[in-house]
Amino acid sequence: MYYLELIQRFWDFNHENKVGSTATAFYLYLLKEGFANESYDLKLSDVKISRELRLTRKTVKSTKEKLRDLGLIEFQTRNGLPCDYRILLHYPLTPNVERMVKVLEIEHFVDSDTIKGEDNFVDLEQSFDITIIPKDPLMKDNLYFPDSQPQQNNLDIPTFDEFLQYAQTLELYESTMNLILKEKYESWLDNGWTNHSKRFITNWKSSLKSVLPFLKDKKALQGTSITIPTIKRPKSS
Repeated sequence: MYYLELIQRFWDFNHENKVGSTATAFYLYLLKEGFANESYDLKLSDVKISRELRLTRKTVKSTKEKLRDLGLIEFQTRNGLPCDYRILLHYPLTPNVERMVKVLEIEHFVDSDTIKGEDNFVDLEQSFDITIIPKDPLMKDNLYFPDSQPQQNNLDIPTFDEFLQYAQTLELYESTMNLILKEKYESWLDNGWTNHSKRFITNWKSSLKSVLPFLKDKKALQGTSITIPTIKRPKSS
């Protein structure tokens, strides 16, 4: 499951569940950010989402809770820090009664979706108390702890041949992706073996496996072309 398929799956889900315009915009924004960052795990502040989607902070909070209760995302919050989001890949398309009750309860308290003026924005988080998050083994490569980052000289950096050989063992690999894989390898190498988020790649096989669906989407999008028809002017009489 990857970017283009997740969009289609969401529309199928929306047909059965009637997600609503605000939650739809929010979810598609998360997908866009995930595609740009080549990861299903994201760090986004409520302030940024509020500005991007023109929503109040209260609506941002209630909408992400709605998407969580619908089973589309997971998130973890820490005071004073961006929220950790995970876009879920496999979720049922049919409505869940218990979840829908929770969603209706949330929607009852949602305020206006449109921000009336700039005074509604909060530019800085007011609290800097950090709440400890239980360790989630699925998110360990995406959480950023500056003090625990490895040094570059301790990283396991493969040759491109090793990189390509491992890619060829993955289910989504296609021989036509070799050029994109080489570009990805060189971009990681040129950036000091760090990913798009400037974090050291400590397990390149895991990172490559995670990014391959996005590279496949990128290849598909690059192969899409638009043909502009030739318009013949009518002969003047």
